[in-house]
Amino acid sequence: MNNFFQFLIRLLAIGGLSLIFIVAVILLNPTRTHRKRKSSTPVLKYSYLTYLVVFLAFIYLIVFTEKNLQEYFDELRFALAIVAGLFPTTAMLLRRKIHTGRTAYNYTLSIVHFTIIVLFIRFFTTFLIFN
Repeated sequence: MNNFFQFLIRLLAIGGLSLIFIVAVILLNPTRTHRKRKSSTPVLKYSYLTYLVVFLAFIYLIVFTEKNLQEYFDELRFALAIVAGLFPTTAMLLRRKIHTGRTAYNYTLSIVHFTIIVLFIRFFTTFLIFN
């Protein structure tokens, strides 16, 4: 019976995380391009969606891992994980407020997304898989 409840909780978590991603796709509408910024807008949208997939996988693995995370997450790494979770989403919400230099903003934020993706993948490989 215990395995059934664990399976149910994992299934609900996957459903909830999938719902977050679906809502993000609907709100971003990545296939719609801006008439002035034809290349920077899709790059930004697809980099954010890629970041969101990796971040949601990070959340899922952190919640359901059997390993002791206290030895890896000291105060600095925990703060960096919180910033890596909040900053890109906040920057995506604020992107419409920026009128001058928006193309540079889009590319810079895309670089930030890809940097965070690399850091999360590094976390996956060093701690969760090989440790």
